[in-house]
Amino acid sequence: MIILNEFFYLRKSDRKVILTLLCVIAIALVVIFLTGNENDTSNTLVAVDSIPAKHNDRDSARRQSYRDRTVYVRTKVVYRDTAFSRGKALPDIEHDSVVAHYQPKIKAGEHIVLNTADTTQLKTIPGIGSYFARKVVQYGQRLGGYVSVDQLDEIENFPLDAKDYLVIENAQPHKMNVNTFSLNDLKKHPYINFYQARAITDYRRLHGPLKSLNDLRLSKDFPPEVIARLLPYVEF
Repeated sequence: MIILNEFFYLRKSDRKVILTLLCVIAIALVVIFLTGNENDTSNTLVAVDSIPAKHNDRDSARRQSYRDRTVYVRTKVVYRDTAFSRGKALPDIEHDSVVAHYQPKIKAGEHIVLNTADTTQLKTIPGIGSYFARKVVQYGQRLGGYVSVDQLDEIENFPLDAKDYLVIENAQPHKMNVNTFSLNDLKKHPYINFYQARAITDYRRLHGPLKSLNDLRLSKDFPPEVIARLLPYVEF
């Protein structure tokens, strides 16, 4: 406040000089401040822009160098076993048909005995590969031997044309004694389910040993077609 009071007591010319000096100083400070900000922005932009420029140049040089060193060669993939290589990812049945196409086959009119054939012989039949050859052998073992080629229809999706190359000779199926087999042993046979096995054991418990499958004809679980199908595989 004292300074301001003294300022107004100065002569008019002195006050003008002082105000002019203050304005010059203020303008100089503003110019310095603005100039400093512009320099900082410029420096920042230069620093940021320069980094990707150098990075891009380096990447471009690296890619060009890689292209110079790369030699493109046309290759051909050859499978040692075309059928097997292509078939590995397929379901068993589809894989079987692919593999079967590439294996040596017997000619039309030639036959293989069903009950004595192994998987190697079965695979020589058109339409049969490893999968169905294995299924045929396994199902024959569960049955106790085939008595008819038509029993192959009981194998799911079995190629029906393959039956023309198979024959039955001197069928001697393994027989099960229905009077001595336990319930668990009975139901292992493909033609006997749990309820039929229980009907057999219940009959034995109530009436004694069976003399014939006809003893079960009154049971709802043993219609005539079931009895006929079981006849070659049972003994008393």
